[in-house]
Amino acid sequence: MKSIFTAIILGAAALVSTLHAGDPTPVKPYELKTCLLSGETLGAMGKPATAVYQGQEFKFCCTDCEKKFNADPAKYLKEYQDAVKAASPQAK
Repeated sequence: MKSIFTAIILGAAALVSTLHAGDPTPVKPYELKTCLLSGETLGAMGKPATAVYQGQEFKFCCTDCEKKFNADPAKYLKEYQDAVKAASPQAK
């Protein structure tokens, strides 16, 4: 019985690694320390919610902000890019 369980777990792990290995789009990490929508410090309200849109990771202070983001992600992608640009040392 134990060997069947082990085989199932190993098979599932192999399937998951195969699926991820075929993903050609690397995800760019979120570069801000605050929620893009609320401005709250990430982690202040617990573990941040996350989403990925067009290869860019986004982090949110709560699931409500994540829901707002999902309603119009293209708008927030542009806002994120502008915020990162403004925060870069070259912009100062």
